[in-house]
Amino acid sequence: MNVAFLGLGTMGAPMAANILRRGHALAVWNRSPHRAAPLVEAGARAASTPADAVRDAEVIVLMLADPPAVRAVLDGADGILAGLRPGALVVDMSTVDPATARAVDAEVRAHGGRFVDAPVSGTRKPAVDGKLVIMCGGDPADVERARPVLEAMGRVIAVGGVGQGMAMKLVLNGLGAHMMTGFAAMMVLGVAQGLAPAAMLEVISGGAFSSPLYAGKGPRIFARDFQPDFTLALMHKDQTLVLETAASLGYQMPTLAAIRDVLKEGIDAGLGDGDLSGVIRLFEAWAKVEVKA
Repeated sequence: MNVAFLGLGTMGAPMAANILRRGHALAVWNRSPHRAAPLVEAGARAASTPADAVRDAEVIVLMLADPPAVRAVLDGADGILAGLRPGALVVDMSTVDPATARAVDAEVRAHGGRFVDAPVSGTRKPAVDGKLVIMCGGDPADVERARPVLEAMGRVIAVGGVGQGMAMKLVLNGLGAHMMTGFAAMMVLGVAQGLAPAAMLEVISGGAFSSPLYAGKGPRIFARDFQPDFTLALMHKDQTLVLETAASLGYQMPTLAAIRDVLKEGIDAGLGDGDLSGVIRLFEAWAKVEVKA
């Protein structure tokens, strides 16, 4: 298929590479053009604008940071909607809210296209390995049409109509924020009591509260490796989306509001560009201990 991929960040670049490896023709665009260079060397076409990227595309994939970033590539004389060919399928794999997904769906349809929202669960390593979990919201026929491209990046799970992919992603991201901050807080409490970090992780991993998140992040925390798979700043952004969506439904979430505020304090402390697991450094500062091997 002719595919356009817009957004070549930490996740987007390896996702686009997997599409290219699967044999699809690929045009790529990124706000910082140098990010496209490795893909161009592998056979992709570098587009000068979003409109240029999508001019021949049957499937258009977006992997962008937030709703304003999605709007920025859609609109204007050089935007996706200006270059959209009739019948093209836009697949938004960014993390936005369901209301934004439904609004974009309406605009894409008004310009003769089709739309699926398909955010992902996973960080950089699953993106590189093509093992993301992809949550699709859209017409079943559109999801099936996107499947050959999506399966180059991971496992496809249809969760409902347009907007439901983003709804599922907000559930996951809110749960993940509770898990990551809870793990960080309790590991610091354990060290403050004199417990060894490795022993704590072994006990947690062997019981009812085990999680691949803890198994993956724990050793990196012990090694003080906070190179980002997914940044603390992006985790904070996602919790804002979750809380705004919950508020629109009349649902108060005080625990997540408190977590959002903790994440903001971490960003203010200079931790925003590091991995989300770096939130533990904020708890460490409060307790005056360090969780390390």
